[in-house]
Amino acid sequence: MPDPTTEELIRLARLWISEGDAERLVAWIAMRTGNPAPQGGEALDRLTHALEAWLDDGQRRQLLRWLAERLPKGLSPVPG
Repeated sequence: MPDPTTEELIRLARLWISEGDAERLVAWIAMRTGNPAPQGGEALDRLTHALEAWLDDGQRRQLLRWLAERLPKGLSPVPG
């Protein structure tokens, strides 16, 4: 079962992030953590995997703050 921060991140993703943006976010997390971007399946499933397996609690909280500020403004979830 995902932790509360992961659950909130996925909730925000479902509300605000397109499939393409979810894929870009997974690729960005993979690059930043030195992991290969997962292939196949739904983008939100891959995002859940990336959040749970590659980020620690502090990183998930930082990402949640980042996305909670940006997404309602229509800004990209991917930094840069």
